[in-house]
Amino acid sequence: MKTFKLPDLGEGLPDAEIVNWLVKEGDTVELDQPMVEMETAKAVVEVPSPFSGVISKFYGQAGDVILTGAPLVDIDDGSGTGTATGTATVAETPEPKTAKAEAAPETAVSASSANGKSTGGQVFKLPDLGEGLPDAEIVNWLVNEGDTVKMDQPMVEMETAKAVVEVPSPFDGVIEKFFGQAGDVIITGAPLVSFVGENASNADSTPSAEPEKTQQKADAATVVGAVVVGNTIAAEAVSSVSGSNAIITPVIKALARKLKVDLSTVKATGANNAVTQSDVKNAAKACSSETSSKTSAEVILAPSSQALTSGTENPLAYKASPAVRALAGRLGVNLASCQATGKKGTITREDINKASHTGQQPGLTQITPSGSGLPNVQVTVTPKPVRGVRRAMAMSMSASHASVVPVTLMDDADISRWPKGTDATTRMLRAIAYAARVEPALNGWFDGEKMEVLHHPEVHVGVAVDTPAGLYVPVLQNIESKTATELRVDLDDKMDRISKKAIRPNELSGATISLTNYGTIAGRYGTPIVVPPQMAILGAGRYRDELKMTDKGISKHRMLPLSLSFDHRACTGGEGARFLAALIVDLQQVS
Repeated sequence: MKTFKLPDLGEGLPDAEIVNWLVKEGDTVELDQPMVEMETAKAVVEVPSPFSGVISKFYGQAGDVILTGAPLVDIDDGSGTGTATGTATVAETPEPKTAKAEAAPETAVSASSANGKSTGGQVFKLPDLGEGLPDAEIVNWLVNEGDTVKMDQPMVEMETAKAVVEVPSPFDGVIEKFFGQAGDVIITGAPLVSFVGENASNADSTPSAEPEKTQQKADAATVVGAVVVGNTIAAEAVSSVSGSNAIITPVIKALARKLKVDLSTVKATGANNAVTQSDVKNAAKACSSETSSKTSAEVILAPSSQALTSGTENPLAYKASPAVRALAGRLGVNLASCQATGKKGTITREDINKASHTGQQPGLTQITPSGSGLPNVQVTVTPKPVRGVRRAMAMSMSASHASVVPVTLMDDADISRWPKGTDATTRMLRAIAYAARVEPALNGWFDGEKMEVLHHPEVHVGVAVDTPAGLYVPVLQNIESKTATELRVDLDDKMDRISKKAIRPNELSGATISLTNYGTIAGRYGTPIVVPPQMAILGAGRYRDELKMTDKGISKHRMLPLSLSFDHRACTGGEGARFLAALIVDLQQVS
């Protein structure tokens, strides 16, 4: 069994999207038989089989984006295990594991020398930036391709679900290639940057003619379709259309399908009677001009995804990765409206986002109210991708909904005796520490898979902080041993660094219980969400003045609404009630 990895389909393209599998799992394929159509940022190409064998497993379906170098298909050739890297010659031995990767898996480098120097062509993969985070977004590259970097020199700022962190270089070397730009999301363990070593960077002498020829041949074997490789072009399989002797390549077929052009009606103008991309584009323009005579009185309602190919624009005329094209489709952005700022005229995520904010997209829906006398109204819907902190919140809430069995108890604490100017947040933190001593069952972690409860002697409170970027939950450690002043200084410091995106990931983890003070904005009672592995969270609502009958008559009392949610898998109702009662006892004290 051999795993065939997606080869570089031209000029270092980072990925390609599966358009259509030409074979099925279980099929027998021959050497160079086309297996799958892949769409890169430039064209649709057919990827052939690197050898004969039986298709065992696909690693993606139509619409999936495969990273260059990632597994594409397993092929059983009857010769045992191995890895195909896009060439006809297949290495029979598995890829070696480096000592660095085994000793510290969080810093994955494809190969390194004993002295920490880059030895050329090494790929540094995105390490886990904290507690198993699945990915991180590139905020800003701090170096350029071609720069020489030292070990531990910061290379790039990455935004995780919790913070913005700097990723340092794992060794000395020369930056060869970035695997993403600002705004791109990199999966943990996926390539981030490649290096060339000092020897490779200084090797500028001209090689002999024979090695150059060998190198071109090796490169050409990794490329399929009409993609330039050095000074050569890898040959394409050609065909013709019934009733015509014109030469049709797979790229032309794919382009015609996208533009909905009947190839039998296209006049070939290329050499040897070949149909060119211009021929297909001109046919598409002629077809669209026939339909563009619709009157403005007609109502045109089109999904935002159709804006990608609206009008006569050819989407393949623009350089954009499949992920960027997908984003454009979601936001209803026509690639023709984007100002390409990426390298070699590539459209980036930032370009798509900027275009979506302008609201000036060609092909957008216009609705003219019939007989209303009102001017035309353009309705634009531009969904935005959920990224960074908000994405982390969405995933955390999904995990909670899928596992926690929540119960919420609600009551009021009479805080009329509080001195003027009392810090409500630090008072609630003190009350949580007191309640955890009285009823420790809610302070800790619960593992639903192992059915284990870990009750913590210390109280580490995660305090929900609302920011424009999303919800942050910095953790205040050992609140049971700190004064109100110390707690306020610690919380203010963390909130300040959150606003500057300078808080460290370890300061956003390790909470044993949480507090959300939504009452500073609005709301009386609620059902705060318990985030595993924690077992409880306290919600504080907006206080109110209430008239009460006492022995001395009617008097006004200030009441603080409390909502305590806990995981009923790990805590009983009695434990939750005793914890809430202890909270109220402490909050109702004078100080």
